[in-house]
Amino acid sequence: MKKLRKVTVEIDISTSKENVWDLLFNRFGEVNLFNPLIDGSHHSFGKKGEVGCERECAIDAKHTVREKITAARGNESFDIDIIEGGLPMMDEMKATIDLKSLHENSSRVFFTMSYNTKPAFMGALMKGMMTKMLNKLLIGLKYHLETGKLVTKENIKVIIKDYNNLNSDNAFGHPSQTVLAN
Repeated sequence: MKKLRKVTVEIDISTSKENVWDLLFNRFGEVNLFNPLIDGSHHSFGKKGEVGCERECAIDAKHTVREKITAARGNESFDIDIIEGGLPMMDEMKATIDLKSLHENSSRVFFTMSYNTKPAFMGALMKGMMTKMLNKLLIGLKYHLETGKLVTKENIKVIIKDYNNLNSDNAFGHPSQTVLAN
């Protein structure tokens, strides 16, 4: 068995852990609401909100990825395997999402991507790209959960700019933050 490289990113979101779990796990097929890296997604197999559930994500008009929930630990953590498709030069990809409640309406999300590449030397080069992609994903998740608005390839640059201007204790849509219009 090959040793997998790992990239972990995290973000604080101004909503309950239960709300985050509901979107990420129970509504697994709706990743298109907050993931600016894809054109669309849908539930494709299994019972929604259970281990074994699968989704299909359209990266663009020609490329798709199928992902499957392979394990869950209460409403604290779950694992995803990329079972079909993926990024060029990726041999194997898995993800673990961990949630931590900070306060009644505040959560921290940890996203760990484990992967290996073909050829193997590309793994080190892919780490920076993977970190950037996962940060976009989590910023999109934060924005969607705090505003209820859709995140797309077209609006993510402005969302990231607004995120970088947030104070550490602010949320999107907080009175001191300008909210983007759809």
